[in-house]
Amino acid sequence: MPRSKSHRLVAALLLARLAVTFAFSMRAEAAPARTAPPILVPSSSSSSFDCGCVANPVVLPPAPGCPEWQLYYYGNAGSWNGGRKCFLPTGSSGLAVSDDGLSWTRVPGDEEGGAVLVPSDEEGAWDSVHTGVADVVRVGPEELHMYYFGGSDEAIPMGPGSIVGFRMRIGRARSTDGGRTWAKDEGYVLDYDESEGLFASWPRIVTGQDLDGSGRWRMFYHSFDGQKWRVFGAESDDSGDTWRRTGLVLEGGTSEDDFDYAGIGTRTVTRWRDGLLMIYEGVDKSSTHSLGAAFCADEASNEWKKLHDGSAILEPGKGPLGEWTGQVIGTPYVVTMPDGSLRLYHCAKDGPEGKMAIGVVESKTGDTSAESWSSVEPEPDFVHNIGCVTS
Repeated sequence: MPRSKSHRLVAALLLARLAVTFAFSMRAEAAPARTAPPILVPSSSSSSFDCGCVANPVVLPPAPGCPEWQLYYYGNAGSWNGGRKCFLPTGSSGLAVSDDGLSWTRVPGDEEGGAVLVPSDEEGAWDSVHTGVADVVRVGPEELHMYYFGGSDEAIPMGPGSIVGFRMRIGRARSTDGGRTWAKDEGYVLDYDESEGLFASWPRIVTGQDLDGSGRWRMFYHSFDGQKWRVFGAESDDSGDTWRRTGLVLEGGTSEDDFDYAGIGTRTVTRWRDGLLMIYEGVDKSSTHSLGAAFCADEASNEWKKLHDGSAILEPGKGPLGEWTGQVIGTPYVVTMPDGSLRLYHCAKDGPEGKMAIGVVESKTGDTSAESWSSVEPEPDFVHNIGCVTS
């Protein structure tokens, strides 16, 4: 074959290969990223306590003596105790179980509407208007401690009028039957402090580092002073029986462009890379809720540094989050998997008329940057049986 014809043939083959490569790359770029659907939605039964909304997942992986995944959450049917108007997705708390942490089945509780924990029926009690599970801690192989918060019927001046249910405090309940029933402690374990704000609520607990979970425990909670949301801390040397405040932990950014300019509310805290990782819910100047991350390299120091230059790691309706998260994403809860990856459970909804639901994304690398998160691949039969989460 003449040299010129050989060159032309090689060139033609190269061009054809480039064309195929370009076509596949364009197809890959055009394909939308897979988004994560909700894994727990409000009950379809109008008699259930959680037919109006579900939120604030607290997820316990299997452990010795408990082979199931457990998901504790709170919700309501559109109002609070006594038919009071609600302005939060709190109310009562429920339990769902799973074999894989993705496909969940509700466990009907003995309390009203199938809940496992409800507000007090005692008039004037500190938790008589609404309650919400905030964290659950394993204490030995047969006992669980639930840290929850509750709101009283005290009217707090707000704007031109007043609101009921905003004076919140932190309590504890105990279970010895795998979380099916709970007995509340007498009174609360942490009161609100006027120097912090109007309430103390949404506690997350980090137990001691000793093998049996003893040692110093840490609590992270938040408050609101009428202007900003801030995270505060407390610690316990008697496995959660008593708590003493340790002061401010983390607050929002100072620039109006910061995604957490209006403050920081709910959060998850877990041990991560020889320190503590906090993934938190930040609120911007227009009241949009997104998630950010912070790290504490030394638990004893209580010094936290925001990661990724203080930018959001997950924003409503973006990245792996589906359209159902378009209005808000919040109440994060992280589970570290055996391979070092992270599962991030959260709540979200698509708009003012939507109902709050619970979802999950994952970071296969264990990193926390915005690019790290993706949808979790469900078990093959989960997609076909997703209706089970509404029962």
